[in-house]
Amino acid sequence: MDINTAPLHFVTPAPPLVADELAHIGAGLRFAENPTDYLKELRARYGDTFLVDVFGYKLFCLFSPKGLESLYSLPEEQASFGLATFDLLSFKTPLQVFLDTDLNLFYQLLAKKRLPHYLAETNRVLAQALNSWEGELEIFDAIRTLEQRIGFGLWICPQAAELPLWQNLKQHFDVLDQEKAFVDPSQTLRTLKNNKREEQSAIEAIQNLLEALSQKVDTRSPEISTLAYLHSHFADFDPAERQRRVAHNTININQGFLSNLYAAIAWVLVRVLQDDSIKQRMLAEFQQAEQRFGADWRHSLDALDSLTFMEQMLMESVRLAQRSITLRKVLSPCEIHTENGTFTANPGVYITTLLSVGNTRSEELERFDPDHYRGNRLKPELIAEGPEQVSTFGHGRHACPAQRFSHMMCKAVLAAIFERFEPGLISAEVAPSSRQMGGVARSALPARVRMKARS
Repeated sequence: MDINTAPLHFVTPAPPLVADELAHIGAGLRFAENPTDYLKELRARYGDTFLVDVFGYKLFCLFSPKGLESLYSLPEEQASFGLATFDLLSFKTPLQVFLDTDLNLFYQLLAKKRLPHYLAETNRVLAQALNSWEGELEIFDAIRTLEQRIGFGLWICPQAAELPLWQNLKQHFDVLDQEKAFVDPSQTLRTLKNNKREEQSAIEAIQNLLEALSQKVDTRSPEISTLAYLHSHFADFDPAERQRRVAHNTININQGFLSNLYAAIAWVLVRVLQDDSIKQRMLAEFQQAEQRFGADWRHSLDALDSLTFMEQMLMESVRLAQRSITLRKVLSPCEIHTENGTFTANPGVYITTLLSVGNTRSEELERFDPDHYRGNRLKPELIAEGPEQVSTFGHGRHACPAQRFSHMMCKAVLAAIFERFEPGLISAEVAPSSRQMGGVARSALPARVRMKARS
């Protein structure tokens, strides 16, 4: 971008403007190649506040404590998180899925009263799915498949987690997988080139599977399954529109469930296997839970809630592997307060920060240590200038509503794995990818784990 011809009206007064040899394209290629390293480089060159053009998207980047506090406090009607997320995800997902989505469902389905049912279904699927795990596995792929199958049981109905239906569903949900676009930008180009034909076919196939399933299971009792809950939720629509809305919301719910959680759980397992002292602390906590709650402790929410070290493990693992970009699409002029003064961001710009840049902002925070957390809270001395400096499940009104559910799921899966297996890490180097943008990163290289059944 030529500084002398930059669109100064997007942010006033003009912040530092990233100069690139190729307007729009130059910054875009560097950003797509390695967003974490590129924005770290720009931060070192331009400071904590700057404007960069990425393929025509004007990103007003904030990394200072005061700037981040201002970002997370912006009202949705001025700078929209929802519309920015739509713009990002719509490269891959067909528009009609978003138009039918009811975001309130995420909060309703994650209500505390539903957790006991979810835990029971999770343990039911785990008992079946782990039968095929003995031997050598790529652990991110294995846990992703496991979480998909659990998700079909939770967010559709128990029958959807059974063979062969869950494998049929997986085949089509894999086509819609947003992560592929984040890990490999060429996937996005292919999607756009083909006008989302593969994605459209996958949506149609999922809707057909759900319609057939609805004829076989009870959809009149919302407490029985999510499929029944959705049929009740959209009961006022005619049958064709109801089936369509049920399918589109099922897709969104399952994609949201999978987007971060499977990689987070995989990282907890990897970190445990990389350090024997950490593994012993975890196993001791499991033993304490069994002594307190009995042999069936894995099936008790109270027992899982008592695993505070496991909470620290999940939070620290997510912190270091987090690659999400926080975006706000400016709808009306809004003020951003930073250490360098106050800026006005105008429509046409996105206010943003990349979590993988800020989450390792100090030498201490660059290293893995579960004791950086007390339960699920980062020690105050590590973020003395404000809690927004580091983000795992987000801040403010847009914080992830699934945090408690995620802790429950991580604890249930890890406890089941270690009850049945003695896992061993085969891969020598396992570290989060810096090239991924969005969600919790996979390992940069395949992470091989050997699963030896306990005698």
